[in-house]
Amino acid sequence: MRRKEYFQKLPRSYRDFVIVLAVAGLAICLFVLSIAMNSTTNVSAVEVSGVGVYWDRDCSDIVSSIEWGTLQPGSAKNVAVYIRNEEEKPMYLIVSTTKWNPPKASQYLNLGWDYSEQRMNPGEILRITLTLSVSRYIEGISSFSFDILISGSDHILGDINGDGIVDVFDFIIVAAAFGSKPGDSKWNPDADLNSDGLIDIFDVEAVAKNFGKTEP
Repeated sequence: MRRKEYFQKLPRSYRDFVIVLAVAGLAICLFVLSIAMNSTTNVSAVEVSGVGVYWDRDCSDIVSSIEWGTLQPGSAKNVAVYIRNEEEKPMYLIVSTTKWNPPKASQYLNLGWDYSEQRMNPGEILRITLTLSVSRYIEGISSFSFDILISGSDHILGDINGDGIVDVFDFIIVAAAFGSKPGDSKWNPDADLNSDGLIDIFDVEAVAKNFGKTEP
């Protein structure tokens, strides 16, 4: 006997009880899932060097961490901050990420910003929008955390040899250290442009992004 026919032959009171029980079970599952999603911690600690990062233009409210909230596959979240040059010399800004937890989260999440590589004078303040993008193919990650490193540099990102231009010689430096990490014979910390402890395709992309740019 087919299950549907067997169910229909049961007493109505018993059928109603089974339906109510199934609906209640589904409601409980959705409630538990909702709590789990709402309590998910997706956060970034913000570390700085040579600059200050603030929530307000008056630079009175320091940004120590960013809560990204609950993000959906294929979505992006924008967060605006104010960055001030707190050194007594002009500088360029560099952003990188590290300490991803879980480590594979870095495969599906990407942090970008709208900084246009302009040089900042001492005391100058820029309003910068950080954008965290989520791959539509993300899977197996219910929560994540990572650190954002924002620092000042004497040279534009990608100008590894400091000659004032991002060119083929900077590519050569990255290529010579490609695949290395601290302790390896060919490790070159200057080529680790995103400060993640590994010289890889992301460092190559950093040079490619600014290829041909020169310092004023």
